[in-house]
Amino acid sequence: MTIRDEDSGAALALIEGDDGIWSPPEAARACAPRDGQSLYEQAHPRAETERARADAAEGRVQELLNDVRRLRASLRKAEAGKGASGPVPGNTRGAHETPAPKARNDDTSGRRSREIRGLHRALERSQERAQGQKDENKALRAELRGSRKEAARLNKEVARLKGEVAALGERASASASLTDTNKALRAENVALQKAARASERRCERLAGENAGLHSALCNSHERELRLEAWHRDEVDGLNREIDRQRSFRAKVRREQDAVLAPLRRRIAQLRAATARARGLIASLRQRNARLRTEVRELRAEGAALEAETATLTSRVETLESRIEKLRSTRSVLSRALFGSRSETQKKAGTGRTRGQQPGAPGHGRTGRAGLREKEERRNPPKDARICSCCGKPYVANGEHSTKVIEIEVKAHIRRIVRPRWRRGCECASSPLEVTAPPLARLFPGTLYGTGFWARFLFEHCACFRPLSRVAAWYADQGLPVSPGTLADSQKRFVPLFEPIHEAILAHQNKAALRHADETGWRVQEFRRNGRSSRAWLWTSVSRDTVYFLIDPSRSAEVAKTLFGDTACTVLVVCDRYSAYRKLARELDGKVILCFCWAHQRRTFIDCAAGHARLARWCERWIERIGEIYNLNDGRLKHYDPARAVERQTPAFDAAQDALKKAVEGLFADAGAELAGLPKKGRKAKALRSLLRHREGLCVFVDHPLVPMDNNIAERVLRGPAIGRKLSFGSNSEDGATFIAIMYSVVGTLSMNGIDVLRWLKAWLDACAKNGGKPPDDLSPWLPWSMSEARKRKFAAPG
Repeated sequence: MTIRDEDSGAALALIEGDDGIWSPPEAARACAPRDGQSLYEQAHPRAETERARADAAEGRVQELLNDVRRLRASLRKAEAGKGASGPVPGNTRGAHETPAPKARNDDTSGRRSREIRGLHRALERSQERAQGQKDENKALRAELRGSRKEAARLNKEVARLKGEVAALGERASASASLTDTNKALRAENVALQKAARASERRCERLAGENAGLHSALCNSHERELRLEAWHRDEVDGLNREIDRQRSFRAKVRREQDAVLAPLRRRIAQLRAATARARGLIASLRQRNARLRTEVRELRAEGAALEAETATLTSRVETLESRIEKLRSTRSVLSRALFGSRSETQKKAGTGRTRGQQPGAPGHGRTGRAGLREKEERRNPPKDARICSCCGKPYVANGEHSTKVIEIEVKAHIRRIVRPRWRRGCECASSPLEVTAPPLARLFPGTLYGTGFWARFLFEHCACFRPLSRVAAWYADQGLPVSPGTLADSQKRFVPLFEPIHEAILAHQNKAALRHADETGWRVQEFRRNGRSSRAWLWTSVSRDTVYFLIDPSRSAEVAKTLFGDTACTVLVVCDRYSAYRKLARELDGKVILCFCWAHQRRTFIDCAAGHARLARWCERWIERIGEIYNLNDGRLKHYDPARAVERQTPAFDAAQDALKKAVEGLFADAGAELAGLPKKGRKAKALRSLLRHREGLCVFVDHPLVPMDNNIAERVLRGPAIGRKLSFGSNSEDGATFIAIMYSVVGTLSMNGIDVLRWLKAWLDACAKNGGKPPDDLSPWLPWSMSEARKRKFAAPG
């Protein structure tokens, strides 16, 4: 404990004695031990007094709580007595017949109930105050316990100080000769005196706090006494109110008895009238029973009629929905598209018959200068060339010459004989034997030459014949071949033609205009994995190439394989399939979609299919689309590809303005008409599709080289679609890859006017000479990189 110097005061001044030892004055020496003792003697009784006062206050609070409980019990008993003294159950009818006494009773009862509820609230408030007093007493007891602990600690401190003072006296008597020790003892004595004074001040402070606690307990006791007196007054008032309520109820009961007497007489009269009415009621019940029986019969008949009507109505609605559905089914649309009425609109006839017109010059016979002639001389028999009369022979007199075109295709076996030549000298530096090199074969271990395989690829991939029909054709030529042999050989051609396939795609990626489309395909191997055999044949067409790809997915990822590596911004003519729109978003400006007007026109045709009332409306929009086609054709007649669009002739500019005006008017009219149509109508669906694809449909206006429709890709897919119908698709994934590669190669060669069979024979010969691998340099074999002389060599006849 730290004691400041100013706490010691003047009483701690030291005086030097005759023996040379410094000691405090006698008053100070006598005061120091006496103050500690008195502090202890005063603190202990005070703490005991505070403890007794706290116990008494706690007992008083407990008595106050018991009084509150008794008061609450008496209040509950009063309420129970009030409920038991209610109106008599037998007098309920009388109370009902006399509204005035009941109103007074209700008002008085309501007032008494409100007063009782006020008493309840007052009781609850008193309980809350008692609870607050109890909490305050708890806090006072807690402070008292703290003061007791502090007093105990001070007692221990006083005892310790006494022990230290005794120890210092012993040390002073034992070391009187040591001045330094005396000084230290005097300093310790000063510190002990300071501690004693601090302890005395703390005890005084605790005494003040105990006095405050005592006064608080006295105040709490007084409040409890006042609260108890108030509760007693409230209980007395409640008892008086209960007595008044009982007297009032007795008065009400007497009034009710006075009113009930005439009511009883009236009840007797009513009972007599009731007895007379019972006979009439019995007869009415019998009549009512007969009427109810008739009503039930009529209701049963009505229910049957309603059920039959509902059945007929439901059947009519079902038949009408089926009729509407059948009118819009695929069969109706197919007949509308490919039957007697196709998408081609009727045009005004010119009166001209089909075929060559009378008096028009003919084109003559087709020249065939490149066709090799084989001369056959046919002489009459020798007997016919001798005169039957004289026996002299006939003399030659010119000849008759005629031409007959024939085709003879016959399989044959090439027997390759390589003579062996042995060295005739003794020169050791020369080989012992020489012979011609063997014939290069495309596939080792097979007897079939490159001509056989070239014909197989041509018949299967260019003529779209199934493998079974190709094998049958070979058999007709005298060469029986199993279809399995042809099927197993497909995967061998993939590495031979794959470089050409990749070169086609790389060349397409440099084009600024391409067409895209897809159609269904089947791969039978997919069924083994528990999934559908459905796949998709994708195509990409540029000005001089055709690229095919077969994939089981129809997502935008496949379209990205076709157009993702384009070297420049490309205009893609396609239909309105969502995968192309996603492709354009992901490539971010590298692909500009040009939607097909033929598909948009088909939307209006489908709108009118099965709905005769919409036929005229759809025909008007189809005619307007036809006018745009005509304006575009007229514009292209004046278009010069060598010039920019801004530098064309005035005739082109006029046609361009007319086309723009017609296109803008078409979309403006569509928007205005759509605003007045219901959202779910067939007309609204067609017009909404037209407006939603406006941006892609208008690309051709600013780019004259972009066609209005995607018919180029549609025509390219027509041949593979025929092959799919004949062969039911592919049996395996390898076969699908082979078909996609070969369709790409054959389509590209045909587009560039190259004889497919001749090119295939030359290519397979080159692969055979290269060890069964494709040549390293592909430029002589690609139509866009081969020389003109080589292109003429491979040019298709005619």
